[in-house]
Amino acid sequence: MKLKERERVDGTRVTIGRRVYYRKGMQQVSRRYAAEYRDPDGKQTCRNLGTTSRAKARRMAIEIQQQLESGVEHVPEANLHIADLIKAYFQSIQSKGRARKTEWKYRADLDKFRSFCSQANITLARRFSENHLYHYRQWLMQQDYADKTVEAAVVLVKQMFKWAWRQRLIKEYRLVGVSFPKAKARPQPCFTSRQVDMLIEAGEGEEKLAFALMGYAGLRIGEVEQLCWQDVKTKDGQFTMIHVRRGGSNGMTKDKDERFVPVHPVVSDLLGTSRKRSIPIFTCITERRLLQRLKTLCEVCEFDNPRQYKLHSFRHHFASLCANHHVAHRKALAWLGHSSSEMLDLYYHLHDEDSQQAMMALAKSEGKAPSDDMEFSSHEGNLRAIDQSKIERTLQVPEARELVASLSNITERAGFEPAVGQALHSLSKAAP
Repeated sequence: MKLKERERVDGTRVTIGRRVYYRKGMQQVSRRYAAEYRDPDGKQTCRNLGTTSRAKARRMAIEIQQQLESGVEHVPEANLHIADLIKAYFQSIQSKGRARKTEWKYRADLDKFRSFCSQANITLARRFSENHLYHYRQWLMQQDYADKTVEAAVVLVKQMFKWAWRQRLIKEYRLVGVSFPKAKARPQPCFTSRQVDMLIEAGEGEEKLAFALMGYAGLRIGEVEQLCWQDVKTKDGQFTMIHVRRGGSNGMTKDKDERFVPVHPVVSDLLGTSRKRSIPIFTCITERRLLQRLKTLCEVCEFDNPRQYKLHSFRHHFASLCANHHVAHRKALAWLGHSSSEMLDLYYHLHDEDSQQAMMALAKSEGKAPSDDMEFSSHEGNLRAIDQSKIERTLQVPEARELVASLSNITERAGFEPAVGQALHSLSKAAP
């Protein structure tokens, strides 16, 4: 950087002077001083000091030297354009080997952000503030995007600016304090077991088995397409387990983990005879073709709002089936291939018929007084209801009440003394 009236400030490695710039081919000199120095990485840096006073410029140069020596250096604002930031961030995503669909989603969300910045006339990354992010969220909502889509797009922008800050492309991460309420997912269509059975019956050829694997094993369509005969385990000539290990990108599942799903009788009947060949089970099934057939079959079966259903609706059915038949939560997570119960909760659907049956069960038990031997079951375990517990009977003994009263007067103690423990043990034996 060319400076006029250059001066190396005593006791520092900082040079001050007036910046030289060109306008319409004519050389001009700025009235304000600038400082020139090398940062801790050895990179030449020129910083505008914003003052016309030479004495103040010297003092600021001394402060810069102190910051350099203490390791706290002022990073000048970079004139990084939003378009360049988006391009650099997307290149970093591609370098990580993301799945093709994931890359497509990143690109789509970044295109939304680019359009917003263009309309809002925001060109420099350092100009983007918290208020701009709030306006961006509002702009997305006005475009009638789903709440989850809006949330993902906003989070991606925060991640991009945080990445730019870590890469020292911008001075600071200004969006650290921005937070939004967690978006709720829209209700997703879910088949009932009767509808799944109707679709299996109405399907043709390989469609029947594909529908059964999605509806009664919870497989994704990609996992169905790549399923091989060697992945279906047998014992004594019977199908027992489905080894799900492909279906996503790079020859792995979507969640990068293999899993085993027991074979449902409906699936077993459609698999036919056991085969030992390591060839794909399906030769004609593709996602697009099967989705078109599903839409057609839903209309043929006269389902309500038939166009709403997707191939993923079969997976919703399997999750609901597990929940409505009291399959252990962790076991259902293992079958579906999820590590978080939050994802399983999104799939859970309680159909009207199941709700009505549960209400009828409550109605049958109404007015029945619990007996001493009646057991109540819950998801957490079994509890036995009795008229009076052993502890309550113990407290009816006068000596026990006196002991409890004396202990209640003690405000703090490290633990029970041996005599107290022995007294409680003898009183419990004396209880009727």
